[in-house]
Amino acid sequence: MMLFTRVEARDFKTLLSRCVSGRPRGPAPSLVIQFENGQRTIAATTTDGVTLTHVSRTPGAADDRLVLPVTVLAEVEGSTSEAVTLERQSKLRAVVRWPAGGKPRTLPVELILPGKQHALAEQAALTSVSGGILSALQECGRSAARDSGRYALAKVQIQGKAGRVAGTDGKVALLWGGFKFPFADNILVPALSVFGSKPLADAGDVRMDRTATHLTVATGPWSVTLPTDATSRYPDIAGVIPRDTPTVATLDEKDATELLPVLPTLPGNDHENRPVTLDADGSVTIRSSDPNTAGTKDVPLTRSSSIGPPARVALDRRILARALSLGCRTFRLTPGKLVIGERDGLTFIAALLEPDLIVSPPADLPKATTGKPIAHSPQERNPTMARPETNGHAAPRDDPQDPLLAAEDLRAALVEAATKATKLVSALKVGRKEKKVLATVFAGLKQLNLNVPNGQP
Repeated sequence: MMLFTRVEARDFKTLLSRCVSGRPRGPAPSLVIQFENGQRTIAATTTDGVTLTHVSRTPGAADDRLVLPVTVLAEVEGSTSEAVTLERQSKLRAVVRWPAGGKPRTLPVELILPGKQHALAEQAALTSVSGGILSALQECGRSAARDSGRYALAKVQIQGKAGRVAGTDGKVALLWGGFKFPFADNILVPALSVFGSKPLADAGDVRMDRTATHLTVATGPWSVTLPTDATSRYPDIAGVIPRDTPTVATLDEKDATELLPVLPTLPGNDHENRPVTLDADGSVTIRSSDPNTAGTKDVPLTRSSSIGPPARVALDRRILARALSLGCRTFRLTPGKLVIGERDGLTFIAALLEPDLIVSPPADLPKATTGKPIAHSPQERNPTMARPETNGHAAPRDDPQDPLLAAEDLRAALVEAATKATKLVSALKVGRKEKKVLATVFAGLKQLNLNVPNGQP
């Protein structure tokens, strides 16, 4: 009797290990193999009540039901389509045979007497659902907490009427919409990593339906049946999204692709929160600092832009990387509250880090007066630029002064002059004509991007 192929044994073992949330508990499940009406069904149920099933056609096979230890899969698994067969020796004894490297292998096994607990439930008619549901279940499961508290954060919520899947651990949350489910109520299911497995992704059409106690997700020959929870409390994720987000940063696709491998290399990656600063001020810049050297590093996203009031927020670079990996290119910023990453049908919500982790731009970085992004290559900068050493002597006449230093000196002189002029105007009684002249002077100074004090006439 052929049980399965070696590659089927490998895939079943891999998927079953991912049908467990957290560390496995309790005894290992039994492996049920049922032959009925020319169809073979392989199934196993975890201690949490999740059932993995594989169905295939086996024309001519006699009806039978076998229950084996699941450890058999680890012994016979492989990457080939070679058959794994079973030869009964008695009611509860058998020998499993398979080829390995051209040599026949055998394994004596103790069969388990089938009982009511090994009966396989008939699968109801399933309804086709968008193939993106597997990614939604996988990614929302990644966003779930390991343990539940007042809310069932260790589970994933499927919102039937809204057509969305939601997952959160209280710090980050993911809403993935655009689905049409064959039910209207909201249910909770275990957060499992099985939905990101290659055998399921490669199987094709995805089908789904539910009973009063279980939800079944099927694709190709595979199906995963999950126990449902309709009574535990779950937070209203959509309700925490701010209605108004004043600043919106839009990242160019190429900028986002190039930023992903750079994020882990930026200073501060050894910090507990791995902070980076997202600076949106017409242009978009990612900035980080090294607390040991007080140096900063800027990564200007020269193809990206932002609208709304200037905003500067700190967030964990791992959260930013995940949002980018999910395809989020629009980021809505509400300083002191949340960052919202968006793409079609998907909303990624994350809490910001403390404001004291925000890195301001270096003092010597010139600011664009046109509002367009400055195309800088990422480089280390110190907070202030040191003047060249002269050992107490004046710089030689043929050695020109650094233009940035000259610009800073001029800027400082103009600011000082503007401050004195403001004080003088406040102390003098001037007429309307003089006020108009002074207003013109102050306007010119402001066009030079100077920090002119308030108090213009």
